[in-house]
Amino acid sequence: MAKITKIGENNNAKRSSIYLDDEFVCYLNAFTIYKYKLGVGLSITLDELKRIQFESEKDTAFDLAIKYISKYQKTENELKDYLQKKGFLSELCDEVLKKVKDYRYIDDKVFVENYIKSCKGHYGINKIKQNLKQKGISEELISSIEIEEDYSDLQKIAQKYLKNKEKNAANLQKCMKFLFSRGYSYEDISKVMNKIKGDCDEDWQ
Repeated sequence: MAKITKIGENNNAKRSSIYLDDEFVCYLNAFTIYKYKLGVGLSITLDELKRIQFESEKDTAFDLAIKYISKYQKTENELKDYLQKKGFLSELCDEVLKKVKDYRYIDDKVFVENYIKSCKGHYGINKIKQNLKQKGISEELISSIEIEEDYSDLQKIAQKYLKNKEKNAANLQKCMKFLFSRGYSYEDISKVMNKIKGDCDEDWQ
């Protein structure tokens, strides 16, 4: 059994932070605090507090989730992180996520497919996979990705980078580093650079 040691105001005046034994646990709206007569000094278990939030704020959490994903497509992990930062406990976040997935408002597989389409011609497979990992896409889903690198896209990126630059070894090296930063493989970069090098009228020094 723990005690509520503090009920603090949040930037959002509609919700207050709840502390058990001087540790922040979650946010609750004013009506919920009043309804359950929550106050400083009240003894309560963490499970009971979870139940109170779950029953009282599940609709609020769901509405916030819908608003969040309606602006831009998000991953499951990004949505859960967002809800947790809003002060919803993990169990409620999981329930909202399940509901959103059941409605097919969010789908990591679809996200990956769309993300790859948007990145093609801008980033290589290595960079794409790295970005997806940072967004919380599972290793299993990432490892299943098959993308054919488009040689012509890589060549266009290299040519654009080298446009109006002096044709010398230093700029060639910088271009290679730039392409590496975009997530392209050494093998593909070497092919493109050799092609550009061969197309030059003057020698690379």
